[in-house]
Amino acid sequence: MAEKRQLELYLLRFLPHALRDDFVTVGLLLVESDGGFAEARFTRDWRMLQCVAPDVELEWFEMVEREIRGRLGSLRRREDLMQLTSERFGTMLDVALTKAVLTEDPAKEMEVLEEIYLAPRRAGMPAPHERAGRVAIVSTMKEAFGNAGVLELMQRDLDVVKYTGPGDPFRIDFGYRVGSAVKMFHAVSLHPIKPKAGLMGAPAVATNVDQALALAYRYSRVEVGMRQEQLQASLTAVVDQEMALQDEKTRFALGILEQNSVRVRAVGEMVEIAGEVRRELRA
Repeated sequence: MAEKRQLELYLLRFLPHALRDDFVTVGLLLVESDGGFAEARFTRDWRMLQCVAPDVELEWFEMVEREIRGRLGSLRRREDLMQLTSERFGTMLDVALTKAVLTEDPAKEMEVLEEIYLAPRRAGMPAPHERAGRVAIVSTMKEAFGNAGVLELMQRDLDVVKYTGPGDPFRIDFGYRVGSAVKMFHAVSLHPIKPKAGLMGAPAVATNVDQALALAYRYSRVEVGMRQEQLQASLTAVVDQEMALQDEKTRFALGILEQNSVRVRAVGEMVEIAGEVRRELRA
C-alpha cells in the first residue's frame, strides 16, 4: 500500500460585496510544503459567478488565474497566497482557512476536490465546459489552432506592458512572428448582457462593448511601440457575433477597432483563420 502524502488545500473565494458574507469559491490550490506536488484549478462555472455579481468582468478572473499559475511554485504557505492576493487583487479575493489533505494520489485527489468545490451540478445549470462570452471564444480559438497543428508554434498571453504602461495586466491571447511581422489574435466578447437593475427605461439587453474599446486603445499604443522597434504589428479581434449587427453601440465599437487598424472577424471563421496561420507558419 502506497504511503499517504500530506498536502494543504487552499480555497480562493470571490467576495462581491465587502460588507456581506456571500462568496463564490473560484479556485483551489493543492500543495505539498516540501516542494513536491503543486497544482491549481479554477472555476468555469461563470453563471454562478454572474448570479452573485452580474457586472463581473471575466477577464479579471483570467488575469487572476494567470498570475497565480505563474507563481504556483512559490505559493507553499497560506501566508504567501494571502500576500499575493492582497497585493494584486485587493479585497475581492479571500483565502479560506487551510484544510489538511491526506492522500496516496494527489492528482486523483485534485480531480475529486475540483468536483466538490468548483463543479457543482444543479438543475438548469450548464456543465463546467459550457462557457460563455470571451472564455468561449478563447476556447474555440485554441481548439482551431490546435486542430490546424500550429498551437505549439504560437505564443500565448503576449505581454505588452512595455507598450501600454507599467502595471497593465492585459495580455493578447495568441500571436506569432514571421520575419519582422508580429501577428496577433485576441478574443473580444460582444455578447448581449442584461442592464443593471434599477435603470429606468433601459432596453431589455445591452451590448458589452467595453472589451472592444479597451483593445482599440491598447493596440494603438502597441502598434506605435512595435513600429519604433522596426516591427510590423497586426491584430485580429475575434468576436462572438456575426458582422451584420444591428446594435448601434456594437457598430460603434467595431468601427473604433477598425479605425485603430484592428481587423475584425467572427468566431465562426476560426477554422479558416487557423488554416491561414498554418499556411504561413508551415510554408
